[in-house]
Amino acid sequence: MAEALSPSFTSKDSSPDSPPASPGTLAAPDANTARDAKGHFTQAFKLGAVRYAAACGKSQRAAAADIGISDGTLADWSRDARPVPAGKDGVIDVQRFDELAQLRTQNRELLARNLRLTAERDFLKKCASYFATPTNGGSK
Repeated sequence: MAEALSPSFTSKDSSPDSPPASPGTLAAPDANTARDAKGHFTQAFKLGAVRYAAACGKSQRAAAADIGISDGTLADWSRDARPVPAGKDGVIDVQRFDELAQLRTQNRELLARNLRLTAERDFLKKCASYFATPTNGGSK
């Protein structure tokens, strides 16, 4: 069953992946240390950022500035973490968030493969055309 996380983030809800929070305050995740080997933000950081934006009481733009990311990026992550319409209880669906990230990665890979195969096809068409055209007069 998918783990559902409440958007209200308190210090008692903190996990090792979540930012430390002192009682009564909410600490923003650090964007400088939340990247994987490829330079992409980790899923744990994305979920922490969405939780922070939902719970801090600031505008999305101000929350994004606190975290150190653009407000458009935070808006995308918030939209991706939004529950499916049937679950209108206001929880973040982690399984849906991870699945969407996986599908986007798969889509990028398929688009790259399609581009490579199209280039190969075009090259083979040119080769077939070159060898199909007759030469003029042969040798003299």
